[in-house]
Amino acid sequence: MTAKTFAAALGAALLAAPVAALASDAHTPISARGTSFKAESFGGNSRVSKGFKGKDYTSDISAALSRTLSGDEASALLDAIPIGPNSIIGPDERKLVKKTTKYPYRAVVLILFETPEGSSRCTGWMINRNTVATAGHCVYGYQNNAGWYNYKTFKMYPGYTGSSAPYGSCKAKNLYSVVGWTQNGLDDYDYGAIKLKCNVGKKTGWFGYFSTSKSLKGRKITIAGYPGDKPRTQWKSKGKVTVSQVRRVFYQNDTFGGMSGSAVYYKKPGCGQCSIAVHAYGTYNGPPFDNNNHGTRITKYVKKNLDDWKKRRK
Repeated sequence: MTAKTFAAALGAALLAAPVAALASDAHTPISARGTSFKAESFGGNSRVSKGFKGKDYTSDISAALSRTLSGDEASALLDAIPIGPNSIIGPDERKLVKKTTKYPYRAVVLILFETPEGSSRCTGWMINRNTVATAGHCVYGYQNNAGWYNYKTFKMYPGYTGSSAPYGSCKAKNLYSVVGWTQNGLDDYDYGAIKLKCNVGKKTGWFGYFSTSKSLKGRKITIAGYPGDKPRTQWKSKGKVTVSQVRRVFYQNDTFGGMSGSAVYYKKPGCGQCSIAVHAYGTYNGPPFDNNNHGTRITKYVKKNLDDWKKRRK
């Protein structure tokens, strides 16, 4: 699906989405393996899930950096269609991440998977040793009526750069999202996660995340991911929150297709590199959508689901 087609399908889905899905039960979690999780109680939760910088595996990393992917695997990554619309707002201010083995960039994950349109890719971010947070539309194809993407086709590459995978790749055990996305396709419920078959987060570390009901307007933020116009390299952009809503965060950080699922983060005392949203959208329709990119805000409900998904074995 091209960026233009994705944006058109997205707009139609948002206009058609029923208001009833705005209730808190839209955060009811489900998984690709047929598990319908019981809705949790959300009272009295900590607002912060702390990040972790990872451990020093210098010798392992040096050995890994000397390896490159096979020709077939590198070609598959190069040819993968980036999911999500592109939105460079004004001058392109993205910067190449030169050292992806440095925290937190090693906890940014290139995601490769199969869709009805062919090989596709998104971005995610480690939230513990074996769980990656990402956009809901990177695991469940509401906009193209694809349903759950086949978790067996997923491969995750933390800290990937060029043709090198410093931490190798991991396969998926399961995919998670919520009914607000899978049943109604609402952008403010467009979040999910991937459970891995490995514990690579012990090496890469992971991001923290934070929920607050206060306005986030003016907060300086960074987004790092794998844009489709910069094949197989990690790029970051800095900016600040321009509009703060209950379940959305808007900003003018430059993004491109393939960065869907990236963390929208900043360094917060007691949390570390701490995400406040999951990036998912470029510009479309009227204000504030027409001159801002945006993502699904981490509310107490989103945080609770991410916390719960981290604990699950599959």
